[in-house]
Amino acid sequence: MNNPHPPITLTSRGRLVIGLVLTFFALLAWIVLGGGTADASTDQPRPVSQLVVVQPGESLWSIATDIAPNQDPRAVIMRIREINDLGTQHVHPGQSLAVPAY
Repeated sequence: MNNPHPPITLTSRGRLVIGLVLTFFALLAWIVLGGGTADASTDQPRPVSQLVVVQPGESLWSIATDIAPNQDPRAVIMRIREINDLGTQHVHPGQSLAVPAY
């Protein structure tokens, strides 16, 4: 039985084009997924200066605005979470938190 379609043969130019296309998509995926690089900010992490005990009705937002009124509360909250390894947990009254110096 004869095969009506001959097998596909890639020329060197075809191999080059496929290689470039695959490389492009690999680089694009690397860029989109972050490339495994850390944030290269020039600010050094501030040292921990004190412990704060969470009072009833307090939140990370209120603590952040109390300890660093001139800073972006979101950045302060991220730093408090990093220092205390909180992840997405909420804080509870009586909980001690290490906070950065500002």
